[in-house]
Amino acid sequence: MSQYNLFGRKPLQYADISEISCTACGWCAKFCPMGCIQQRSDGFYTVDEPQCIGCGKCKKNCFWDAIEMIRRTHEEASR
Repeated sequence: MSQYNLFGRKPLQYADISEISCTACGWCAKFCPMGCIQQRSDGFYTVDEPQCIGCGKCKKNCFWDAIEMIRRTHEEASR
């Protein structure tokens, strides 16, 4: 896994989709500008965390509040 995404370095946050709350509607993936939300074989969605830029568009557009933005420390982001 690369520590860098398209914009150069790790952002200070990234999206995480709850397997319990996710309804597999796919709405989050439609709004992801990086295309890093993919459907798994069981139908639910997951985030390719190293590619996530932390923009929060998926969270803002999730009807079921199944997405949490996980904050990194500055030390984690600089690794």
